[in-house]
Amino acid sequence: DTKQLVNGSLNESKLRSLPEMTDSTKKEAMAFLEEMLICSYQSQSIYLPLLACRMVRISVQYGWTKTSCVGLASLALSLVTVFSDFSEGYSLAKISMSIAGSDQDKRVL
Repeated sequence: DTKQLVNGSLNESKLRSLPEMTDSTKKEAMAFLEEMLICSYQSQSIYLPLLACRMVRISVQYGWTKTSCVGLASLALSLVTVFSDFSEGYSLAKISMSIAGSDQDKRVL
């Protein structure tokens, strides 16, 4: 299901057109997942791709939030390092950096 999400359906224009996330519960979930993702990265946990996929899926379903770029960049990292999918990983990384660079809140960079 996530592979379908990545293959072709996650383009920059679609991600930029997502509405802002309004559900406070989902925003809190995204903040929690971001913290878990950071811990997972630092401990080299096998759960990093799972957490990144979940963040991207929540963002696509419920809207964009400040932490969405972190999930997208982590998914790109997972595609390259875990799945050896260099072209998709590179594409998602470029999209994530482009969106993060245009965000007024530079914290995500």
